[in-house]
Amino acid sequence: FTSTRGSQLDQLNSATRGRNSPACPSCREEMTAGSPPTEEEREDIRKKVIAEADKNGGEEKFANVDLERLKNNDEYLGRFWLHAQLMEGDTMETTVKLVVETFMWRKEFGVENIKKETISKVVLERGEVYSAGRDKEGCRLMVVCVRKHVKDPENNEDDRKNFVLMLENLDKEEQGKKITIVFDSEGAGIKNMEMEAIKFLIHTMMHYYPSFVSKIIVYNMPWILGTIWRMVKAFLPTQATEMIKFLDKSSIQEFIEPASLIMT
Repeated sequence: FTSTRGSQLDQLNSATRGRNSPACPSCREEMTAGSPPTEEEREDIRKKVIAEADKNGGEEKFANVDLERLKNNDEYLGRFWLHAQLMEGDTMETTVKLVVETFMWRKEFGVENIKKETISKVVLERGEVYSAGRDKEGCRLMVVCVRKHVKDPENNEDDRKNFVLMLENLDKEEQGKKITIVFDSEGAGIKNMEMEAIKFLIHTMMHYYPSFVSKIIVYNMPWILGTIWRMVKAFLPTQATEMIKFLDKSSIQEFIEPASLIMT
């Protein structure tokens, strides 16, 4: 069993190994990689976003708190710019598009109104998502305990809100530093894998939290889940697949100290 799983992890990792650098840069180095926008470019972005907001419904589609953050937080604006530099097309136009899409999603999803008190106790007591220590590059760990996930149509929306709330809290706490996502798959089975849930998690992180995720670790994945992860990767953008690392108890220590692996 161990040999089969090890071979499978090698196969899953080899799909992106050629495109990945051999060593992961630190969160701080990664965060500042690329050319930040100039003051003139920042002001141009802000003007274009405000124009798009006015054209697309104003306060009905955009939360004032998000527009204020864009106006007053150069670091936050810069994260969209850095993310846009990794994409095809004009960086200015892409940045504006990313900001507008993110803000419209945040308003529609009701991000600013998500509180722990409004989330189902069933979801909270499952403890599927939590924050832990840091990896060797200093990135805070956000753990998704796969074996605790169950298909629960009644609480599906609260499951997603709980995940977004954790991202929001870490975003505020880390103040621009990147985080590492760990899918703790030990003890998980087919019943715990939900394609739509995984796609939502990764899509949300990649599209609406720009330059925030350093890497995605799939830890101790049972061999039976390999096919499902291959299907998931097929739906993901190249940027996301390059971040995913399939690790076991031995290889994960290259990235995370054992003391930081608080798996519940």
